[in-house]
Amino acid sequence: MTTPPPPGTNPYNQQPPAPAPYGPQGGNPYSVPGPPAPAPRRPRSVKGVLKGVVSLVVIGVVAYGGYTTWFGGAATADAGDCLHAGNAAATGVISVGDPEFEIVDCGDSKAQFKVASRQSGTDGNCDEPYSRYTQGGSGRDFTLCLERLK
Repeated sequence: MTTPPPPGTNPYNQQPPAPAPYGPQGGNPYSVPGPPAPAPRRPRSVKGVLKGVVSLVVIGVVAYGGYTTWFGGAATADAGDCLHAGNAAATGVISVGDPEFEIVDCGDSKAQFKVASRQSGTDGNCDEPYSRYTQGGSGRDFTLCLERLK
């Protein structure tokens, strides 16, 4: 029987194994390391969700207000159209921002004004008894002469 060599000695002059070329020592030499695992998702807070919803609502209101001011209501009205001005008494000169006009059917009970004429520029003249509405900006200046229906 033979006795084992003392610990820490190399009795047969063996070389330590070479590191694996594709991964950690002792692993599969044919495996290729993949991308790192994604970080775990943080749960969304109620405060963050509410801020997002409020932001979307504010953007929507501003966009709708800008659209109706420049591309709807009075901006698209022609002679013969009837208008409803939600918040205007409409006596004398009415300027942009006073009423929020919307085009309505002339038979509708909401119709307050009928467009008698539409003129280019903000310096148009309207004869009595018409009210004058002007809107300008971005090369879309116009004047409406409005006949009061109510």
